[in-house]
Amino acid sequence: MKLHRLAIAGALALTMTGLGTGRADATNIGNEGCTPGYWKNHTENWEEYTASDPLDWQFNFPDSLAGMRDDTWLEALSYGGGPGTEGAARILMRASTASFLNAAHEGIGFPLRRFADPGQMLAAVNAALASGNRAAMLELASYLDGLNNLGCPLN
Repeated sequence: MKLHRLAIAGALALTMTGLGTGRADATNIGNEGCTPGYWKNHTENWEEYTASDPLDWQFNFPDSLAGMRDDTWLEALSYGGGPGTEGAARILMRASTASFLNAAHEGIGFPLRRFADPGQMLAAVNAALASGNRAAMLELASYLDGLNNLGCPLN
């Protein structure tokens, strides 16, 4: 949890330049979350995003992770892990994609917000990616994964 707090604290110092700014932001806060597997198999329930959106539409990847920029949101939900920074980034993106879909859906009381408090998820994810720190990425991914497994109220 310490690394997660550090990632969020560091992220708050960043300028948020994601293309998500200006989109509707679900306001339902609670203790619910759907897993990456749920979102992978229920694309008809996605709000604000589509399965074919490229990841760099929302997230900032450093040059060392440039190969992930054109991957789609649906592809990210199928990511496995692997060694090194890229493996950790894939684990983080799988959890982050599900978390963003949870936070975008008004029918889910997800505990974090994408662009605001509580959570500042975009800033936290971008800071973890920029850090190149495998442990920080895995810590944030683990935290988000726990929230994605709180229980899905859909279907």
